[in-house]
Amino acid sequence: MAEKKKRKRSFIVSFCIVALCTYFAISLITIHRNIKETKAEIADVKASYNEQVAENNRIKEHIDGGEIDEYVEKVARDELGYVKPGEHVYYDVSVND
Repeated sequence: MAEKKKRKRSFIVSFCIVALCTYFAISLITIHRNIKETKAEIADVKASYNEQVAENNRIKEHIDGGEIDEYVEKVARDELGYVKPGEHVYYDVSVND
């Protein structure tokens, strides 16, 4: 009878150890995946940051180089859709498939 209880306890202890090891392994895999995703996100943010810094430097060069009027006109025309007085702008609305 004592041997049966000892074997039962041994089985329960072994089962608990296996369950804990499984839990820790799954946790480790999940954490590793999260770290990989975070590193990829950091790389994307760094690339975006570097692009923005390059754009800021390009704009700064335009401003420092005295080309501010040309740059303002380009932005007004391209991004805001402004036109000069008396100027007509035609848009191609045909769809080319």
